[in-house]
Amino acid sequence: AIDIVEMLKVSGLKISKKQEFNPYRKQIRFMELSEEEKIELIKKDSNYGKIICRCEQITEGEIIDAIKRCFGSVSLDGIKRRCRPGMGRCQGGFCGPRVQEIISRELNLPLEDIVLEKDGSYILTGKSK
Repeated sequence: AIDIVEMLKVSGLKISKKQEFNPYRKQIRFMELSEEEKIELIKKDSNYGKIICRCEQITEGEIIDAIKRCFGSVSLDGIKRRCRPGMGRCQGGFCGPRVQEIISRELNLPLEDIVLEKDGSYILTGKSK
């Protein structure tokens, strides 16, 4: 980013820092919202009405947000660190496959290409049925 700024300055573009810029976008934690806020959020995006992780009360909307935000998560553990599905009592036994399906759908990847953490840490090797 620093190199790009320098290139733009050299090309003659006047650049100034935005004083009100906040580099930290607040993450939506559905479980922490009031009932009224939950209802409003579900009206805006129905994915927030679909609970994926029962233990931690994580919605599909929160998972999609973790995937799509700047430098989004592309691994199962990355999603786990961003919004906590799989951190509850079942340790992902219930929600893990559902989170994998959401990652697959949102990133347009086959399920076999979803990784636990890094390249090569594949969760699935192929279809079983």
